[in-house]
Amino acid sequence: MKQGMVSVVLAASALLAPWVALSAPSVSPAASTDGVLSIRDTPTGELRLQYRKDSGKGSAEEDVFVGIASDYHYTHSAQQSRIYDFKLRRIFSVQPGDTFINDSLYAEVWYRAAELQNRVALSGRINGAGVQTPQSAAQSNDPFWMESALGMVSPQLPHTDLTVVTEKGRTRWLREDEEVAAVRYEKDEIPAVLQGGLRRFWGTFTQMHPDIAVALAASKHIPAELWIEQRPFGKDPLVVHWTLTSRKWEKAAPYPLPAHLAPHPTNTVGAYPEIFATLRAAAAEKRLPPSQGTYVSRATAALGREAGLEALTWVLEMGLAQGPSVKCAPNDTQPFCTLAARAGPVAKTDPRTALAFATQSPDETARAQFADLPNAYLLRLLWATRPPGKGVEPAEREQDLLAALRTSAVANFSKDTGDFYATGWQPFAAWQVWDLGRLMAGHKPGDLLDHVDEMEANMVSTQPAYF
Repeated sequence: MKQGMVSVVLAASALLAPWVALSAPSVSPAASTDGVLSIRDTPTGELRLQYRKDSGKGSAEEDVFVGIASDYHYTHSAQQSRIYDFKLRRIFSVQPGDTFINDSLYAEVWYRAAELQNRVALSGRINGAGVQTPQSAAQSNDPFWMESALGMVSPQLPHTDLTVVTEKGRTRWLREDEEVAAVRYEKDEIPAVLQGGLRRFWGTFTQMHPDIAVALAASKHIPAELWIEQRPFGKDPLVVHWTLTSRKWEKAAPYPLPAHLAPHPTNTVGAYPEIFATLRAAAAEKRLPPSQGTYVSRATAALGREAGLEALTWVLEMGLAQGPSVKCAPNDTQPFCTLAARAGPVAKTDPRTALAFATQSPDETARAQFADLPNAYLLRLLWATRPPGKGVEPAEREQDLLAALRTSAVANFSKDTGDFYATGWQPFAAWQVWDLGRLMAGHKPGDLLDHVDEMEANMVSTQPAYF
């Protein structure tokens, strides 16, 4: 179900977004902390806060340190430090053991929107089927709590009107007479230079409904105390209580990243670390795929042997390596077009061709018949993002993507690889792959990675609160 929902979101993003020019991430996901600090080398004003967090129900209290600047903010706790950088549109995390991870802000925004759409669809199906669910699950499927969990409003859900009551210095938000949030503000406003970024801050600080985040930002004050009811998906409700224990304005604060930390892949399981390392090296070394002349020679030689499927696969890779899609007119003399016209009829005589390009990838037992193709890695790359055949495990598909990336530095290969992680509900891995692909020397305007530019432009337009 989730894979289907991701496909819908990917398709919708492409349709809604305007065309944008070639772009690349402002900072590579393979950049070290020194690389980030070389860009962020100017101290800036920063409001530093310390909160005592109490999640109730026997959980231990913890101290959370917060920094808010004009174009970034961060939180630091025992678990990790996390910086949201809105100038660079990155999320930098430092986890125990000095593990530095450099993610895209777009990945988080995409996840929130896609997951909310997924939950809306799931809730609709459950309600339509008349299925009874446990009370905790039913509560988290409530429109208000779905929007609160993801920090976004869905046009597919009815809007929940909250009643706001202020008494004795405490402001409360009530939903049908039930308190869902409350705040007691500090007396002084925060510096004017920070006020425009408060909405972004509250959207990522903790789970809350967007209407409450908007109200907190509009106040221009920092809470001395904040109570937020949260209903995690499928779990019991809880009230998180934040108490401000210190506040300090730092006139010239250095950027809050430690120096000399190497980048790590956002995902440490399976073949992803090797895929990350492969793309990192390809981008850093400015590797290019074989020349068009090399592909012409390979395809021509295959046609000379009547190896139509091999020839067609070389032609397809030549098109991907070329970058933008090639459009062939009748009697077109472009090498790609002439070779495609020759290879297509010969490939049709090979009984494997229909199976190779079917909607569903071949079953595991049928794949051995392609082993004699020197460019079978391209077919396996294409199969990795198609519905898998019987017996084909995700780990095998991931290894197929790695094999293709290692074989040839085709920037368009990273589009399929990122799609594999997006449809597997791993957006941070997907964006690291897409970002590295857009930093490769072979990335050109009009290639498949333009789709990522379009998704990002659409997010900035439709979810401005996060940018």
